[in-house]
Amino acid sequence: MVADGKVYVGDEDGDLVVLAASKEKKVISETNLGSAIYGTPVVANGTIYVQSNRHLFAFSDPTKAGAMKDEPQKIDVKLEK
Repeated sequence: MVADGKVYVGDEDGDLVVLAASKEKKVISETNLGSAIYGTPVVANGTIYVQSNRHLFAFSDPTKAGAMKDEPQKIDVKLEK
């Protein structure tokens, strides 16, 4: 899953890895949640939800409440004839 310029990946060993969304491999963070992660992380309302085969985890940064959005960026498009 890609959000806020980062790629979030989980694996069956329980590792959750956060990578920079760039051409070069840059690991920002890595942690083990203690049980297999088979689903894709989900972002909603500034929180990242990760389900394992035993738990549902919710990660957020209270200092950046609402900074990460679960909707695409809005752009203005002008159509001319």
